[in-house]
Parts: sequence; C-alpha cells; structure tokens
Amino acid sequence: VDCFYGITSALCLSGLTTVPVEDIPPGGQVVLMIMMLLGSQVVTSSVPLLVKKHRYCRVARIAIDPSDHELEHQATIVLIRIIVIYGVVVHLMGFFIAWLSILCGRPYPRNLIRHNKKTNLGFFSLFAVVSAFCNVGYIASNENLMPFNSSLVLLLDMILLIMLGNGIYPPCLRGIIRLLHHFSKGNTKQACEFLLDHPRKCYTHLFPPNTTRWLLISFFGLNGFEICVIYILDWNSTAFDGLDTGEKIVNGIFQCVNTRSGGMNSVAITGLSPTTLFIFAVMMYISAYPVFLSRQATRQKSVDDEGAISHLSARKQRDILDTTLATQFRRLLAQDTAYLFLATFFICVSVNHGLKHDPLNYNIFSVIFEIISAYGGVGLSYGYSCSLRMEPGYCVDEPVSFSGKWGFTPKIIMIVVMLLGR
Repeated sequence: VDCFYGITSALCLSGLTTVPVEDIPPGGQVVLMIMMLLGSQVVTSSVPLLVKKHRYCRVARIAIDPSDHELEHQATIVLIRIIVIYGVVVHLMGFFIAWLSILCGRPYPRNLIRHNKKTNLGFFSLFAVVSAFCNVGYIASNENLMPFNSSLVLLLDMILLIMLGNGIYPPCLRGIIRLLHHFSKGNTKQACEFLLDHPRKCYTHLFPPNTTRWLLISFFGLNGFEICVIYILDWNSTAFDGLDTGEKIVNGIFQCVNTRSGGMNSVAITGLSPTTLFIFAVMMYISAYPVFLSRQATRQKSVDDEGAISHLSARKQRDILDTTLATQFRRLLAQDTAYLFLATFFICVSVNHGLKHDPLNYNIFSVIFEIISAYGGVGLSYGYSCSLRMEPGYCVDEPVSFSGKWGFTPKIIMIVVMLLGR
C-alpha cells in the first residue's frame, strides 16, 4: 500500500507520502523522478497534441477545408517542438542553477547531503528541479528544503521552476509563440500566427490575450495576497527563527508559491499562525481554479472554431455554451464541496480513534488540511509529532505526511481524492 500510495501521489502531482523519500533506494528514486515527469502538467497536457499530430477526428476533417487542415497540422508540429524545447531548457537551466548554488553555498547543507545523506549533489539537484517543475514537492532529504532556508539562490530557482511548470506556463507559452512569430519567416511564421489566432483550437493550455492576462493577474494577485498575510502575521513567528530580513522575505515568497501547487517546505509550517494556515488551505483549495476556469470559459470559442457542436444533444450544447466564469465557478465549487465533504466524513470515521485519543495530532482542521492538499495536488502536510501524543505508548517520529500515520482505508480514500483532484 505504501509503495502504491507513493507512486499514485507522484502521478497526481501531490507530495503527500507514507514513505520517506530519502529511504527509497536510488533506483526507486530514479523511477519516482520519471513518474513525476510523466505526471507533470506540461507532459499530460501534451498527450492530445501527439494524438492530434497523427490523426484528426472525423468531425474536424469535415468542418475545415484542406488548406486549413494542413496549416493546423503544421501549427501542431511547431507547438510540440516549442513545448519540448521549453521543458528541456527550463530543466537544464534550473539544474545548473540549483547544482551551483548548492556546490558554492554554505557548507552545512552541502555536507548534510553529501556525507550524512550519502547522496550525489548532482542527482539531489536534478531530483529537486524535476520535483519543482512538476509541482510534486518531493525532495531527496527527509527535511525537505528546510536545511537550505538560507540558500536564497536555490529557493529563488525553485520558485521560478514551480511557476514555469504550472501557474505561468500558459502565459509563457503564448509569449514564446509571439516572439517566434515576430522573428520567424515562412511556414513557421504562419503556424505561429495560426496558434495565436486559434489558441484553444490547438492546445488546452494556450489561451487568447485577455484570458492570458487574467491568468497572470489572478496568479500574482493571489500569491501577493498570501505573501502579505504571511509577512503581517508571521514575520516574528517561530517558523522564521534564525533568519535575517532577506531570508525571511525569500522564504515567505517560497512558502506562499508552494501552497498554490509546489508542496515544498523551507520552514516548519506548524510554526505559522492558525490564520495563515487557514489561508494556505484556501489557496490549496483553489490552486487549479484559474487555469481550469480559463479552459472552460474559452471552450465555446474552440468548439465554434471546429464546428463540432451541431451533432451534440441540446443539453450538451447548453452545457458547452454556458461558459461564463461565474457559472463555471459555481459548478466547480459545488462539485468540489461534495467530494471534499464526503472524503472528510469517511476519513474522520476511519481515524475516529485518533480524533478522540490523540487530539493534538488528530483534529478536524489537520484532516481537512491534508484532504485539501491532496485534492489540490499540492502536498503540504502537518505531519505527525510523537511529542504531542497524550497517551503513553511506543512512537517514533517519521518524516512522512500526516496521512502516513493513517490506516489502510483512509489511505485508499486519499488516493481517490488525489485522482478526483487531477
């Protein structure tokens, strides 16, 4: 169950785990890294492009003339090349920055990884880069990135990778296509023009200009609000003990960006104020909303372009055409609330003994926080502390998620929650 749970969480972009990543053999960590790549937003969203490249559906063939069909095919090829180069360049750039920052940084974290953990610094850096870009949150160290909370270059590198792999991926993609359109000629220029004029016809994560601007505003707006909250409420909290002003600023940004999708830790989140943790839970809950709502709101334009709506039933046509943000938000909120309520109820029933006899570790908010983290594909967790137990008994602190202390049934429910969230 532990192995299956860890594998599923990697595929679902959630960093919750019942097995300490550090304890996984090197071969298993390589497999885990490959699965993180396969489960990333960039890779999963590109699968339809590869299918489309080789075969167009019958409806699309009928709806468009041969010249448009050929241009769309060429645009698909150009887009695939852009996405592949984007992923390779970002990973290479992120790896060299991370590796050099660890190699040339403070000796304590470097020696901790090299000697205590007996891990190659290059592999450690690569694993962290893949995890950040894929928004999983795994680090090949039980302490996650807490030993590196003074390595500002590394933290800034992780922040950028998390953003490029998720929140600002669609805007970056459109920006690259615009630059390529400006500097290219011939068929490539025409293909880029087609992509810019018909973004949703070509790719699920490519949007019109107004929607792209809305994505950027919502991303930086939500993160900016979260950063302000953590600075105001937790500037002098125990989570930031020992950090100077610059380190507090960078760690605050890092932790806030991670609550939106990344799931990494540079500080102990249990040392933050309850209000901040509540905001974290809200941000994890709505982490996927901006991109999902943008996709739904622009679906009508995509369907109209393909001329593929006439064969659908009246009810399905109404559902497709009803794409206003308010309608989609209400629909998604109702769906999410139902899923999370049921998951919380059944998990609380399953861990009822802990809620009654170990209330400092097991409480309703910590359970809800874990479920929302799984559903949002984030991976932040309260963890479990033996020092908080109120009843005597054998207990060993382990660097696993809070759900790692749960039994078989609630773990299965959490797997379902992660799959539903994806």
